[in-house]
Amino acid sequence: MQCCNANFDKCLHYVSPGHGGWGVIRVAALVPESRMLFISPFACGRHGALGGMLAGVKDRISYLFIDESDIVSGNYEEMIPNAVEELFEFLGERPKVLFYFVSCLDDLLGTDHEAVCAILSEKYPDVHFRSCHMNPFQMDTAIPPMVGLQLNIYSLLPEGRKKNPKQINLLGNNEPVSKSCELFRYTAAQGFTVKHITDCKTFEEFESLAESCLNIIVTPPAKKAGAKLEERLKIPYLIRFVTYDVEEIKDFYLNLFAKLNMTPPDMTGDIEKAENAFKAAKKVIGDFPIAIDFQAIKAPFCLARVLLQRGFNVRLICADQVLEFDKANYEWLRLNYPELEVMNPLHPDTVKFEYKGRDFLCIGFDAGYLTGSKHVVDFLDDAGNYGFDGIARLSDLMIKAYEQEADVNKMINDAGLII
Repeated sequence: MQCCNANFDKCLHYVSPGHGGWGVIRVAALVPESRMLFISPFACGRHGALGGMLAGVKDRISYLFIDESDIVSGNYEEMIPNAVEELFEFLGERPKVLFYFVSCLDDLLGTDHEAVCAILSEKYPDVHFRSCHMNPFQMDTAIPPMVGLQLNIYSLLPEGRKKNPKQINLLGNNEPVSKSCELFRYTAAQGFTVKHITDCKTFEEFESLAESCLNIIVTPPAKKAGAKLEERLKIPYLIRFVTYDVEEIKDFYLNLFAKLNMTPPDMTGDIEKAENAFKAAKKVIGDFPIAIDFQAIKAPFCLARVLLQRGFNVRLICADQVLEFDKANYEWLRLNYPELEVMNPLHPDTVKFEYKGRDFLCIGFDAGYLTGSKHVVDFLDDAGNYGFDGIARLSDLMIKAYEQEADVNKMINDAGLII
């Protein structure tokens, strides 16, 4: 479907084997010394168990399976504290944090989770308890599961910590930004340390994030958490989602150093490196058609615009919606490249596989699966890319994908995707 007629209807979903992401269990496991308790019917628990196995955190997950009799009897809320007591007795040593996850069923029961957490906190004052949701019911609400999880994670940061004027946090990105990113070089040159949750090996180290003087919001799900931290801990935040637009990156650094009251760095060399990376990729790839997958690139319309402006032959975008921060790029594409095709990979019509047999250089393996293409960038959630360095890294991956045939099924299996 052409860009000017893109179909983003909310309807029955088709979910391909290439669809998915980290999942809430894997994200919660980023908090060191934490444990997860999954409370649900058996089928939902199986989903969570498989997710834990794929993510390599199965030893940190426990389960409380409920059935119809538990629901009808009204004992559901009482079962949670009892299950926690049994779990802690079994473990011997209590975790610093217990995230307990409830599924769709809980939204129908109307459980008072604040009361449950209060009971648990009174009994185990040395443990932080957080109730979390893992259900599609909340996907179209103001606080979908991943947004709620980010709020829960960063609500653990303590109040009253003395601020370190030379410490900055990166929030929202599951994978750490590559250490080759110029952000670390720019900030280190002026005495700053940039921290991320994956740098923290203990819960105490995680709590030290509360001492930072600024939060940089890297992905949309962390935006509300950043705002809450500003309100609660007085840590200001700066939003700069991942982008591959050179000017947007440049403006981000100017805003960042203005906010820090520091002299902005000389970005000339890094800008030149980024543009040269685009040129090198264009020289190799030429006019070969490109498809961009929204699971790989969180701002697919931005990347499409950037590549088209540099002569690349972007022919297809796979996206189920246009996010607010990407709307201007979408409108630009509709105006300037109305023939550009947009496929909603979640729409039921996708099962017709109308793009099968049309070979693309696919940035993302869901697009690779749906098109059957042989050239696929093995990539998810902008995977560590940020700033000018992110442009160079993506360009290198595009060249590699063009020069080598892909095993898409292996990519999907290795990614450990969770719906």
